[in-house]
Amino acid sequence: MNLVLCIVACCALSLVQAQTAQDTKNKDMPGFLRQLADTRKTIADAYVQWTEAAKTGNPDALAGMYTNDATILPDEREAVTGKDAIRAFYGDWLAQRGKLVQEKFENINSLEEGDLLIDSTKYSGILLKDGKEVRFTGKRLVVWQRQFQGPWKIARDTWNKSPVP
Repeated sequence: MNLVLCIVACCALSLVQAQTAQDTKNKDMPGFLRQLADTRKTIADAYVQWTEAAKTGNPDALAGMYTNDATILPDEREAVTGKDAIRAFYGDWLAQRGKLVQEKFENINSLEEGDLLIDSTKYSGILLKDGKEVRFTGKRLVVWQRQFQGPWKIARDTWNKSPVP
């Protein structure tokens, strides 16, 4: 009987030590991983906000995602700097490109350093133009900047089209 109790006690102690070692390992990594996961979720949510603003044709909401001194480098267009100029650009751009039906962004890779995140993404979607669905794809490089005690905003943004498969 004592032998059985001794074996059960040893097994229980081993299980507790294994769990404690796992807890210690998890406590060493989660700070970094949690921050990265939180940042990725925030950026993914921002792309959803961008898509919703583009679907509704809202240049004010799009411009609101950028820093005051942001620069965009649109495909086949001149560079645009400053929130007011970006708002005007999106007003024209949204009117010319057709109604956005859907768009999705897929992360290629990201690099976070301090308050900056450089994000490479692929995008694809469908526009409704002149009553016809038009598919599009492309790639985008975005520099996100965390605002002091605030949200991430876009400081630099460039995109260009890719051939539709």
